Amino acid sequence: MEPVFISAAILLAILVIVSYYVTNGIGTMGAPMRQFALFLMNKAPVGLVDLFKDEPGSGSRTWIKYGTGWFLLAAICGFIGIWHKYDPTALDSLASIGWSYDDGSALSDFTSSVMGIAFTYLLVGGCLVAVSRAGSNRLASEANASMVAVLYTASMAFSLILIPIIFNFVDITDEQNVRDLITLMTTYVVSSLLFAALLMNVLATYSTRGEGTSSITAWFLIMAVVAKLVANMYHLIGEATDNSQMVWLSERVLDGWVPLALMFALAYHVIPHAAKAPVWSGSLLNANMVLLFVTVPPFFMTESNAGELLQNVGALLLTFSMLPLFAGSINLLATASANSGNVLKNPGALSATLAMFLLPIFAVGSYFTGMDTLTGTDKMLTMSTTIDEGFMYTVGGLMMLSAVFSSYPLAAGRKLADSSRGNMATWFMMFGGLTATITMLIGDFTEKAVLDSGVEDVVASTSGFYLTAAAMFYLVAISVVMATLVLIRTGTSSQKLEELTTGESDVETYTLVDGTTTTIQQLIGRGVGLNTTLVIGDTVDDEGGSTVIAVSASLHNDEVTEFPEEEEVDEVEEIKGPDKQLVMLADYLNKTGQSVFEFFKSIDLDDSGNIDGFELQQALIKSDVGEYPPWEVEALVSAIDLDKDGKLNLPELSIALAQIASNYGAPKADEPTSDDSEESEDEVESEHTEASLSKLKKAELIAIAEDMGVATTGTKSDLVAAILGA
Repeated sequence: MEPVFISAAILLAILVIVSYYVTNGIGTMGAPMRQFALFLMNKAPVGLVDLFKDEPGSGSRTWIKYGTGWFLLAAICGFIGIWHKYDPTALDSLASIGWSYDDGSALSDFTSSVMGIAFTYLLVGGCLVAVSRAGSNRLASEANASMVAVLYTASMAFSLILIPIIFNFVDITDEQNVRDLITLMTTYVVSSLLFAALLMNVLATYSTRGEGTSSITAWFLIMAVVAKLVANMYHLIGEATDNSQMVWLSERVLDGWVPLALMFALAYHVIPHAAKAPVWSGSLLNANMVLLFVTVPPFFMTESNAGELLQNVGALLLTFSMLPLFAGSINLLATASANSGNVLKNPGALSATLAMFLLPIFAVGSYFTGMDTLTGTDKMLTMSTTIDEGFMYTVGGLMMLSAVFSSYPLAAGRKLADSSRGNMATWFMMFGGLTATITMLIGDFTEKAVLDSGVEDVVASTSGFYLTAAAMFYLVAISVVMATLVLIRTGTSSQKLEELTTGESDVETYTLVDGTTTTIQQLIGRGVGLNTTLVIGDTVDDEGGSTVIAVSASLHNDEVTEFPEEEEVDEVEEIKGPDKQLVMLADYLNKTGQSVFEFFKSIDLDDSGNIDGFELQQALIKSDVGEYPPWEVEALVSAIDLDKDGKLNLPELSIALAQIASNYGAPKADEPTSDDSEESEDEVESEHTEASLSKLKKAELIAIAEDMGVATTGTKSDLVAAILGA
């Protein structure tokens, strides 16, 4: 069997095991393991960790600040690299100070490395904010997170900057092998140790979440870090044993799985938080989470250099990789559309939404160029590199701005200093990155067309395209500078953001219909937070008063009499599953005097004789039964659908409502109601009890007291006593 298949199976097994225990916990070993992790993070290395603050948000702020510095360097180097393609002599003047410039490949490699570091810093920092919000509003060890951020910068600076400078002044035998060894050890060994400490911190923080709750962002972050650690190990083993397949697999994980997982992790926190709406579809979310780690992402593809079997499997998985990318993008865009006004006003959410809009576009382009690279045909020249770099600067750049504009204010406990400048930076990033990528692609197509023509005397001139691309990419550099200024001003702002300490929810209010059965984990998965206002049913005013559940505390302006222990609870509360929705629907038809046929015709919008889940969902909303997410409506349709065709017809709905009336005694249309006659009102008035009067509003008690000619002043208790004593 090919080594890559064995390695991939081991990697997937590790991810499944980690996912299981992250979701379900490790039982009684959880508390001792957390204490041991806290001991390691707070005591090792001795003395070094004590140099950093352990205040809430400091670790996340450190990651984002360092990431912004690397991002600024990457944007500048990216602009210089494109300009150098236009004018190869642009940097020759630096030769007088010892600058030795090559064909541009060294700068390109350096820029790619710096951009990868900046991307990791900013998205990890943004995700750490989300993880801390899911726990106790702080990381298990903020000081350790800050220390890891500083050490990661030191190791990367040593590998990318100091090592080349040292080798320019020191003559070492077999220089290239020594440099490769140092770079390998720094990039994969040291970074693995640092990210292992980060993973320990995330797990210890996540373990403090509420019982039964979960976080999409935390899950994606943990999977990304675990995949990165395993891929680093694979790369070292592959290099040591000269196994190209393991190296290829590690590159696919490090350049594909990890960046995309971090993108989705941050997006699933920023967008629902700004839109104040739950994630739109649970099915798309599951597809996004699962399929991402069993396919081969198209970005930064390299040649497999393997047999036909491996190439065929790789091409198949590359094709399937479109599914999780489209699923995640559509899900997040639909979530943002639930409250587009808030999203457009929030620079961080706007950045993340634009990134999700552009992700499928770049994915399709990278799919075709990546397939060309995977199979080794190389008929598209440098188009694959152009699209990959454009993806990182455009989609990745927008996600990095999202971390700066959304996550940093939460970590700093301050409001974003300049939202208008943040929005401008977002649009500059999108427009500059997209137009620069398109322009360079046109240049690549021109060069390819000339080569395919077979005319030797014709030389493709792409300098004009590179000049235009450099001018467009300049907007990216300006965007990063503006984002840096906004971050600095936010960090020094005096406008405090109470959201960090109060744990403000991603969703302001969330409605639960009477009798709804749910769990905290399901609510958290839909975007509900710690201080979300849960609305249980709707207040229904009729002449018979309101039920215990429907009375809101805001309706009372004075004392509230405690309800007697023997009070009766609405039977609808005890009904579970889809039945309670049908009970409420039957009650609605009874109150409005509609027949099942009339109701069915009113919601059959296309007169097809069948209604689908969407039509039923809209009907439930209009009938005040409740607003349900797609997956709950699917369960209701499945419960009624007798022929299992995925749609409902009139007989199926009629049978279901008839069964509900039989099982739960739903009221018939000919039964008397509270407003049928004045006699029924008199009977109700003559049978006043302390329990029934306690359920009424104060205004209703005053009206009864006026009719009976008793005192109409005082508290609710006084009014009840006066009515009973009459």
